[in-house]
Amino acid sequence: MKQMLANAIGNFTEIFSFRSEEAKGRVITLTSNLLTTVYNVFITGIFYTGFLTMYGMTITDTGILMFVPFLANLFSVFSPAILSHFKRRKLVLCSAKVIYYAIYVVLITVMPQFVTDPQARMTWFVALSFIATAFYALFSSGFTTWFYNFYPADHEQRSRFLMLMPIFSMILSAIVLIGSGWLTDALASSPYQDQLILFFRYFAFLLAVVDVLCQSRAKEYPYRETERVTLTGVFTLPFQQRKFLYCALLLFFWSYINNLNNGLWNYHLLNHMEFSYTLINLVTVIQAVLLIFVMPVWKKILRRYSWIKTFGISMLAFMPTEFIFFCMTKDTSWIYVPNCTYQHLTTAGFTLAGANVLYMNLPEENSTSYITFHNIGVNVCAALGLLTGTWMSSIHGGDVTFPFLGLEIYAVQLTTLARGITIAALGLLLVLKWRTFSSEKEIAEVEDRQAAYRRMKADRKKA
Repeated sequence: MKQMLANAIGNFTEIFSFRSEEAKGRVITLTSNLLTTVYNVFITGIFYTGFLTMYGMTITDTGILMFVPFLANLFSVFSPAILSHFKRRKLVLCSAKVIYYAIYVVLITVMPQFVTDPQARMTWFVALSFIATAFYALFSSGFTTWFYNFYPADHEQRSRFLMLMPIFSMILSAIVLIGSGWLTDALASSPYQDQLILFFRYFAFLLAVVDVLCQSRAKEYPYRETERVTLTGVFTLPFQQRKFLYCALLLFFWSYINNLNNGLWNYHLLNHMEFSYTLINLVTVIQAVLLIFVMPVWKKILRRYSWIKTFGISMLAFMPTEFIFFCMTKDTSWIYVPNCTYQHLTTAGFTLAGANVLYMNLPEENSTSYITFHNIGVNVCAALGLLTGTWMSSIHGGDVTFPFLGLEIYAVQLTTLARGITIAALGLLLVLKWRTFSSEKEIAEVEDRQAAYRRMKADRKKA
């Protein structure tokens, strides 16, 4: 046990330490990631849906408000041209992030206290959300370029880095979710529940400021740009890098699938299924616990196959849960926890493999242009996914059941059916065609490992 603990500490300090600027940067990345995990609990997901429900927003309103940030993120197309004017971007990036959260969290929280008309509130929600996100989109890609310098170059260290980050985040998220969910449910049916949700949002802004202060301590390296970044370059350079383009298209489609019921599903669980905050958050806690145990298994799968094939395998394993959720009604609500538990066993594969897809074939030169191209595509497809999901969820009014395939379902459940079908198709593509997305170096490494595995297996049979 002592040896295992010593090995674990050694593996951690090998990646996260203050011995070098790169290792220090990874400590800052981890700290920022943990802070982001905490404040995102309060301004996204179930608490954001609860905040909107406080002010009478319907499932269609929720879908529209989830759609707006993705539309506003299209302004990121101007990000490379703006950032290219700054040889040092730290102050600009950090200032932009504080302004973004001041509008997106503080102003949106305060606004309903002064605007009481439901339609006017909806208009202001949309306007403030759009302004904040569009402004931040002009700068946010700069953080990716800045902090990518701290990703380990070694394959083994990078996979360990990408494995540890979500584990720590999920553990912290679990603690926060359980505590906040229990408090919120304890105050159910009282005016204090609404006040608590508002307090959580103000607290989230405070943590966002601390996050920015933390990020400002990271070293900023010179930016490698071989030519002046132009708007044309954002849309032409990626087409000159075939492998990067394929990975970008994969992430675009994945973004579309993921956002088919983004926010809408939480609305369904809270208002149609009438689940408590504690139950919904408890399921996320289960994910954190399981992640610790299953992440090493997925790391072994990754080591044997590849980033892309592992991504595809996890999709195929995850896919049946969407069809189960499609069939879930109030009478069969007991299936929610076991189905989510199985889901969490598979999502660890997404978390580990998916985190590296953008960086697998990312060129070092003009990286801001490539990242902006990725951000634009991801947000366009996310918006299209939400648009599709919102349209599906509005069928028959959205808040009443109707017969479909022998079941009485809510329209939002159609999104889970669509997700199941598209995830199955994408997962199969990645498993069969993983070489199309992978670099020649990774293909050679995977084939060498598989050859070694076959030799070892043959030697065991002979023995």
